[in-house]
Amino acid sequence: MKKSRIVMGATALTMAAVAIIACSKEKTAQNETITEQQPKNPNDYTLAEMIEVMTWEEGKAFFENQTVKDYTYVCEKVLNDCDLIWKAQGSSYSIQWRWLKPNGECDNVLYGICSGRKSDTTFRCENARGFFEDDKFVIVPTTTENGFSADGYLAVGGPVVMENDTIVISEGIYAAYYDEDSGKYAAVAVDFETIH
Repeated sequence: MKKSRIVMGATALTMAAVAIIACSKEKTAQNETITEQQPKNPNDYTLAEMIEVMTWEEGKAFFENQTVKDYTYVCEKVLNDCDLIWKAQGSSYSIQWRWLKPNGECDNVLYGICSGRKSDTTFRCENARGFFEDDKFVIVPTTTENGFSADGYLAVGGPVVMENDTIVISEGIYAAYYDEDSGKYAAVAVDFETIH
């Protein structure tokens, strides 16, 4: 009789341990699921992930025929220029680092360039510097916010008129320049047109 009680007690303990482990694994799996469902920061999206989460109304069709334009050599040239401070005079910009939808509105989730303006004495919210080099417009963000994807691309969904200036940034996908010293994407060179 004692033997059967010991066996039954051991069996009950084993079953309780199995139940506790099963509950623990289930709880861990639920926590992992909740973590995966949390929304991503827009800068955490790679370009491919951004395209994947985008709807047709948001501009997914834009990416069908686009090739990446890589002008990083121009960025490197500007960032390594010793006269950078002198060239920066009068070239502060305020850029809205958001995706430009086909209807002209700014997306509040996805990144890119939606609008911008050259700063003047009455408007002091600059977050970038602009430089003209080798027929490209080099944009150097001056704050932590920028429109780059996690893998270093800037998507411009349509022409962006820079207010208080004579340029329009051309649509396209541009490769950003990665600065080894700072460990981040530090600049991007884009095509532009001049307006009068």
